[in-house]
Amino acid sequence: MMIAMVLSAQSVSAAEHPHGKAKAHGKPAKFNTSKEISILHTNDIHGRLEAEPGRVIGMAKVKTVKDMEQPTLMFDSGDAFQGLPISNYSKGEDMAEAMNAVGYDAMTVGNHEFDFGFDQAMRYKELLNFPILSSNIYKDGKPVYQPSTIIKKDGIRFGVIGVTTPETATKTHPNNIAGVTFRDPLPSVLAEMRRLKGHVDTFIILSHLGIDPATKEIWRSSYLTDQLAKNKAFHKETIIVLDGHSHSVIENGIVKDNTVLAQTGTALANIGKLTYTLDGSVKKAEMITEAETANLTGDPAITSIVQNAKANFDKLTSQVVFHNPVNLNGERDYVRTRETNLGNAITDAMEAYSNTGFASQGDFAVTNGGGIRASIEGNKDVTMGDIIKVLPFGNRITQIQVSGANVKAMFEHSLSAPVIEKDGKKQLSANGGFLHASESIRVFYDLSKPAGERVYDIQVFDRNLKQFVALDMNKTYNVVTNDFTAAGGDGYSMLGGPREEGPSLDTVFANYLKTADMTKYNTTEPVRIVERQAVQSIVKAA
Repeated sequence: MMIAMVLSAQSVSAAEHPHGKAKAHGKPAKFNTSKEISILHTNDIHGRLEAEPGRVIGMAKVKTVKDMEQPTLMFDSGDAFQGLPISNYSKGEDMAEAMNAVGYDAMTVGNHEFDFGFDQAMRYKELLNFPILSSNIYKDGKPVYQPSTIIKKDGIRFGVIGVTTPETATKTHPNNIAGVTFRDPLPSVLAEMRRLKGHVDTFIILSHLGIDPATKEIWRSSYLTDQLAKNKAFHKETIIVLDGHSHSVIENGIVKDNTVLAQTGTALANIGKLTYTLDGSVKKAEMITEAETANLTGDPAITSIVQNAKANFDKLTSQVVFHNPVNLNGERDYVRTRETNLGNAITDAMEAYSNTGFASQGDFAVTNGGGIRASIEGNKDVTMGDIIKVLPFGNRITQIQVSGANVKAMFEHSLSAPVIEKDGKKQLSANGGFLHASESIRVFYDLSKPAGERVYDIQVFDRNLKQFVALDMNKTYNVVTNDFTAAGGDGYSMLGGPREEGPSLDTVFANYLKTADMTKYNTTEPVRIVERQAVQSIVKAA
């Protein structure tokens, strides 16, 4: 879709109280119901302040696109502040400043808006110069956020309602949402629509629900949209649902009767553009892709905000986290082919987090070697910047439930790369999906066997028996990993399903390193992911 130049629109916005009837915005205005309304929208930005060629549009170019398109309205559907370390370090406050400069009209609350604690989630209401909305979040029985707002533009009264996934209860640290409840989306949205009915001409639902099949059906935006389309009380109003959470690219939207459901994916790879008319003659959803913005110049004011954020981030990340006595190997040829002491330390940190960070303690942790991007030198002070170089992607710690049979399938996939010979020894070729594992699991494999048949033994530590026991193929294990692997990244199709989520891996690892006994990582011998040749060598040496 090509970016078009259109005439500027005049805007008047008014926020509503979360209780009682909607404030009147005058009598219904006379306007041309066939006049096109245009909306730009984003979702799941996850801290992408900076542009990355080929991947991320960046906030400065978002403003450029908005200035060119001159949309009637602009919205975000949540999970804007947490993600990359450059945004995490100000707890999303630099992102809030950038969003203010872009000129959003409203946003909804995503689950990761709580990742920096409840107080910070409340602070966004003060930082943003536009409403942050959610109709279904309560604390101690009282609404936490403003549920809706009425925005009047071009004589049209837009009723904008926010709704947040109840999965937030398991997709941020439990301490961040103590006393907070998330009510079912559909009744929450309908209650607000009834309150606004007669005071607005059209409804826009900012939905952080997603369409992931692993999400309970009644919590999905697709279910919400279907039910709204069937509701005769609102069949005369056009209802737009701008979605987030599942990171889905719904390229041309889903149009059903008087409703449109749209979502742009994640990480500012796209900006959504939705065009519609109140008479229903036009309902069109499109994407402005990163490639289409490649030659644009970012807005100078937001470029300055991003540069200041980067300078502050560089200063903060120069602070020392711990003194490292051990060389921790994160070199590409190692972390993608075999166990390393750095992979061990990272996965131990992940398992340690699960002791208190999730509803149930993890049985073991794994992470993909492709996500480990640098080594950490020994005998030196290590800064947060050094740790971020190791784990630069902002991936979040995640816990999923996996059957014993799928645990075996997972490790078979991890160890399925072609075999090569190097220095007279057989080894796996480099594979970003190679899994590193925490101290509570041991995997034994044989490179002489074909891919898919190499794992011959897996032992998992039993905390009750205080010893390793054979993997139970029929048992369900709590597996701690990262959100990329949990969602099936690197071909892990046997994973997926409901998941709990926590902070970024760099934060988890840094917190662990502050108190960990690093001397236990002073080894290069495999003890967790062990090839049969290594076992035989150990036996001979003994």
